[in-house]
Formats: sequence, C-alpha cells, structure tokens
Amino acid sequence: MPIGDLFRRRPAEAQTCSACGSQLPPGSAFCPVCGVRTDDPSAQPLHIVDRTTGLFNDRFIRPVLEDELARAHRYGRALGILLIEAQDEGGDGLEARHAEETLKAMAAAVAGTLRDVDTPGVLARVPPQILAVLPDTDTAGTAHAANRVLAAVNGALTSNGRRAGVGLVCVRPNQRFRAGAIIEAATKSLRSGRPELLRR
Repeated sequence: MPIGDLFRRRPAEAQTCSACGSQLPPGSAFCPVCGVRTDDPSAQPLHIVDRTTGLFNDRFIRPVLEDELARAHRYGRALGILLIEAQDEGGDGLEARHAEETLKAMAAAVAGTLRDVDTPGVLARVPPQILAVLPDTDTAGTAHAANRVLAAVNGALTSNGRRAGVGLVCVRPNQRFRAGAIIEAATKSLRSGRPELLRR
C-alpha cells in the first residue's frame, strides 16, 4: 500500500436514521426528516401521516378518535365511526405489494367521499383497513356515509379485483367509551354486517 493512502482521508460512511431510514447529514444530532435523535436506538419517527396514502397513520388516528369521543361526551353530541376493510374474496391472501395498491385506492376513494370535518386514517396495512371518524353524525348520517364510502371504495377497487366491507358504529350522545372499545365494536359490525349502536 502506498504511504500516501495511509494519510489520505477516507470519506465517512453515510449514516441513516434508525427511525425513518433517511440519509443523515454528517455530524447531525437530529434527523432532518422525522426529528428524532440520531443516537437513540429505540427511536420511532414522529410522522403522523402515512406516506403511502397521505391519510393519518395508525399511531395518530387512535388519539384522534379518543379526542372526538371525549368531545362528543362533553357536548352531548352523536359520533359515527366507519371501519373500511378490503375483503379477501379469492382466498389468495393480500400480499404486501397488492395490499399497498389496494390501500392507496381505498384511501383516495375514502378521502374523496367524506366531509371536510371527518377524519380518515390508516388503521392496518394487511389487510388494508381505514378508520373514519365522523363528528356530530347520528345513526342515519353514519349509515348514509357508510353507503357512499362503500360504493366509492368498491368502485375504486374494481380494477384490482377486490371488494371492501364496512363496519359502522354510532355512539349516542352523553355516552363515554374508549377508542379500543369502539374499534372492537367496528370490527364486530364489519364481520356481522350489522351496525353497532353503543349506549350504556
């Protein structure tokens, strides 16, 4: 090895963020993309938006649901919740690639159908699930929204041969529930095909 190679400065290896995987500038203490510390091995990104769909991600939609449940209880207003899931009709399962395409199509259809005050978010990626929170929406309004969303999503999924199902939950005014119980009730509604009316 020539002596000059010993003294020649070698380029530092590019470092990536342990939370989001993006390239880090040399000597940075925080990731410029997701904002977490570069030396924290258990760091998770601070993103609240799902990068594939542009909707809120699964870590943020649950707190949104908790906040809306608290608001509905405080002000005595009804709250509607929709759980939209891609169905595996062919029995071939949803591979990650197909699940991603299906989720994108579902998200675009849901976002284009709901009102501005409604909040959709990705609940799961395989099978693709989207949770929509409908503030100030009674049973009739939730059912109407479910029909519109289901028609839009199934229309968007015809190109890849999938269909979707929807579960709906209506929380009556002055009732207090937690997000976990609501998601469980929405899943039950999705499987049974009947709406869940939550009251004490």
